[in-house]
Amino acid sequence: MKNVKLLLVLLLIVNCTTNLPNEVNETSEILAPEAQNCVDDLPQVRITNNGVHGYNFLIYDIDDNYTTLYSGSIPLGSDSDWIELSSDNVVVIASNEFDYGQKVQLSLENCDTIEVEIDTNDTLTVL
Repeated sequence: MKNVKLLLVLLLIVNCTTNLPNEVNETSEILAPEAQNCVDDLPQVRITNNGVHGYNFLIYDIDDNYTTLYSGSIPLGSDSDWIELSSDNVVVIASNEFDYGQKVQLSLENCDTIEVEIDTNDTLTVL
């Protein structure tokens, strides 16, 4: 009789653990359609400053003679809102009184959401 109870407990444990991956997959399926809703939305960039100084940022349109698409400043420990860009080839430039002109070039497509960061070493990187 003890063996039967032990067998039932083991079956119950196996049953419970095999349901966990299905629950994770169901959650992924719920989130996936939201990500697929984008059809022709403009690409977006967000700039985060995790460095040790505040920075000024410029985003230039490479295809249109380096026309300024965005300019602003990002204080230490903050980030910008999502910035919609009307161009898919841009250069992000970060500078301040200590570091002049770090840049990152981005080739974007519609629906892209790219995060650019000044990291803890004051280096401009794409996440």
